[in-house]
Amino acid sequence: MVTLTENSTATNPFYLFQFTNQTSNVDYYFIATDLSTHKERFNEFSVTERDTPNTLAGQVELGDTGFYNYTIFQTSLSTLSGLANASQAVNSIVKEVEKGKVWVVPSADANYIYNEQDSTAIVYNPDDNLMTEDGYFILQENGFLINIYNGQDSTAIVYNPDDNLMTEDGYYLLQENNFLINI
Repeated sequence: MVTLTENSTATNPFYLFQFTNQTSNVDYYFIATDLSTHKERFNEFSVTERDTPNTLAGQVELGDTGFYNYTIFQTSLSTLSGLANASQAVNSIVKEVEKGKVWVVPSADANYIYNEQDSTAIVYNPDDNLMTEDGYFILQENGFLINIYNGQDSTAIVYNPDDNLMTEDGYYLLQENNFLINI
C-alpha cells in the first residue's frame, strides 16, 4: 500500500513502477492496477515476482535479492493497448508521485519463523583455557577472568565476573558459579 492519489494530477491514472537494484543499478519496470476501494486514503497494488512476467499486469522479474530503490510515476496513458511491456511507458511519464526502498528476499527466506531460541548452554570447566579474538588466553582465577598471552602473566587484564566476553565464533561467555558458560 502506498499513497499516490494525493500527488497525482489525474483521476485513475496508470502508474509505472521502477525498481532499481542498489547493487547492480539495473532498472525493472511494471504497471499494476490500483485495487484500492478508498483511493483518497491509500492505493493498493498486487505485485507478483515471476520468471516470465507480464509487466503490464503487475508482474516483474527482479534480478538479485537485496535492496531496491523504487519510484512510482504517474503516466499520461489512457490505455495499455499498443504496449508490449511496461518499459515502453517511460516516454509517457507525467511526474514522480512516490519513491522509497524495498528489500527483496528469496522466497525460501520469507518462510522462516523463529518461535524459540536455542537453550543449549555449553559449560566450560574452570580449568579450561579459552582463546580470545586477539590471540590471548582467558583463565579463571579466584572468581575473575584473567587475560594472559602465551602462558606468561604479563600485564594481565582482569575482567569483572559480570563482564560479557565475545568468543571468536560470535558467542558470549558469561561467568556463572565459577564456570564459564558459552551462549
